[in-house]
Amino acid sequence: PWERGNPGRYSLAAVFTSADFELFQQRFQSDPEWNGRRLEVRHRLQALGNCVKEAYGDLGVGLDRRESLHHPHSINRKRVRRQRTMLFRDKKSRSDLQRFLGKELGKDLDSAVRNAHFQIALDDEQLWWGIRLDDGAWYDLNYLLKLAEEEPGRAEITQACAAAPNFQLEVDGGGARSLPEMNSRDWRDLAGILEPGRSALEIVRRMSAAEAIALGEDLDELILADLLRLAPLYRLSCWTLESLKKPETK
Repeated sequence: PWERGNPGRYSLAAVFTSADFELFQQRFQSDPEWNGRRLEVRHRLQALGNCVKEAYGDLGVGLDRRESLHHPHSINRKRVRRQRTMLFRDKKSRSDLQRFLGKELGKDLDSAVRNAHFQIALDDEQLWWGIRLDDGAWYDLNYLLKLAEEEPGRAEITQACAAAPNFQLEVDGGGARSLPEMNSRDWRDLAGILEPGRSALEIVRRMSAAEAIALGEDLDELILADLLRLAPLYRLSCWTLESLKKPETK
């Protein structure tokens, strides 16, 4: 069920222009006059997110979608520096885990950033997409790192990484490394260094605004195809109740 699908069969229409990127320049970030224009960008990200959601649904993966705010608010400190759409485990999947964790611990999973999630985002300089595990997504990061501690988990991770060319791995917002070049030893080392609850990990492809604009109508299909290539890695980044039933490897 985790094989890559055919991105060409989905309806795509997310084209971005230089004016879209300019909206996130500092002089516009706090000005509510530009809320309407930012809402248009939000709708295009939303449409692209829906295509990703549909494509993953065809792979048997339920996702919910959520966007960041397009207007100045206390939540974004009255500045819209960037916009993004996020896709994370759907309500049914969250509910199963929440029942297992209990009311107090489980309520955290209602937040997108508390889950391993796909994101598609842009600011004034670039567009980027991939999988993100924020420091609050510690259940998922802990699951990934446990897999990375021993075989065959590390082999599964490196195989999934090899299937995702053009992506980089970034830890805590820096130190970008080519994802396909990450080997078993690299993942073993990460498992001994990263701390769930404190560390953030991102698997990301970044593209300059100029490159994204030049691609025009081909951009959205490229993004969808890329995100479908991350399906095996997303599976390995998502803790599930089924994973508790797997026998421990020696």
